[in-house]
Amino acid sequence: MGLLLVALTSSSAWAQQPPKPAEQKPPEQKPAEQKPAEQKPAEQKPAEQKPPEKKAREDYLRALEKLARGQGGTVENVFILGKAASLEHLAGILEWDDALAHGRVPKKRFERELPGFLVGTSEALYVLPDTRFFLEAAQLRGTDVDRRFFDLLHQTFQGTPTRIYVDHITDVAGCYQLGSREFISLYRGWTQFQASYPNAYRDTVKEELFVLEQTMLLATCACGTRQSVDAGFEAFLKAFPKSPIAKGVRERLEKLHTNTSDLVFQCGQELNLPQPLPAGVEPRRAP
Repeated sequence: MGLLLVALTSSSAWAQQPPKPAEQKPPEQKPAEQKPAEQKPAEQKPAEQKPPEKKAREDYLRALEKLARGQGGTVENVFILGKAASLEHLAGILEWDDALAHGRVPKKRFERELPGFLVGTSEALYVLPDTRFFLEAAQLRGTDVDRRFFDLLHQTFQGTPTRIYVDHITDVAGCYQLGSREFISLYRGWTQFQASYPNAYRDTVKEELFVLEQTMLLATCACGTRQSVDAGFEAFLKAFPKSPIAKGVRERLEKLHTNTSDLVFQCGQELNLPQPLPAGVEPRRAP
């Protein structure tokens, strides 16, 4: 601002002075200039830029930093980018594990940590959201929908890589609390969230409902006794008589009553569940 005022003052002073008569000089005749032939510089091809090896990670960390600084972005978008980065991260871990299992030295390094995610590199290999981290982010920067979603996700995992209705027997095997209070509460919460906000966090909501439903229909390793599982099936059918899996649960209950069920009660052996482990979890290869 000071420099601008100086410039304006100087211009005014020059405007107040009488103009000097213009000097008339005969026009000068310059010889015609001969322009040298233009030489085009040799074209230089731009150097090829290789895409970053960990693009998903970089995109996620950049969006996370912007959100943390209050410079834009949404919690849901950061979470989606984080899930993509977690798959990329898990692929790197699996590549390392495979190389070590075959006595090779891995060519690429991988980051042992991914902010906002729990990383397993021992018996179970996984990269899963740290629900405490994202719940805090939602409380600070999110909407009511974000807060409700991450509160529900935190109720499901409680800051661990394992859903609360699964009791671990080993790192890669566990029994299921079929129809427990927590199980029914989570199923109610996820179905209500999906009905209220059908376009919010769609993939994760579908995944959690899928795992809950497949557990009720297919899990054979029950943590509880016959009586507790029977009561759990009854409680589920009473709470959700119109659930898309109600028919299948009723059939399992009938088999339980006729002693034709394939359920193992108070199960402590290897998990016998005809479905993949939770998304992001892989068993470690034996060397």
